[in-house]
Amino acid sequence: MKTVSGSVAAAGQGQRANAARELAARELADLWQRIGSQHIGAQGCAACGFGGMMFQASDFELDIVEFVIGDARKAKRPDVETYIDRVAKRGPDRYSLPALLDAVGTSREGASPDDLDFIMARLCTTLTSIEAAHNSARFVCD
Repeated sequence: MKTVSGSVAAAGQGQRANAARELAARELADLWQRIGSQHIGAQGCAACGFGGMMFQASDFELDIVEFVIGDARKAKRPDVETYIDRVAKRGPDRYSLPALLDAVGTSREGASPDDLDFIMARLCTTLTSIEAAHNSARFVCD
């Protein structure tokens, strides 16, 4: 009986972890939608660009996803890169951050909970750092 109770408890913990991950992924997707659509400049520029070039936070989508992949390589977690390529790659030099957040949040495509948590931790750090820099006027918005 104790084994069955332990299995049920473990399943409940897994469901709670999945629900928490889903909520966190939704919150990060909302955050990305807010900051990803804003024009940004840096170093106190009044205009949103450098030398006539305009850019948005969403222009850094590839860099953000590649940061997670780079961390996974350093941590010797090849399954993370394989998972990201499977759910978010959109060509040779393009990833969809919203697709990655959706896949992680819904625990799709068979990644381990540890790999999903690894991805979420890095995305949370990166996106909240972008938001903090943006809000502290290190980025200038239109």
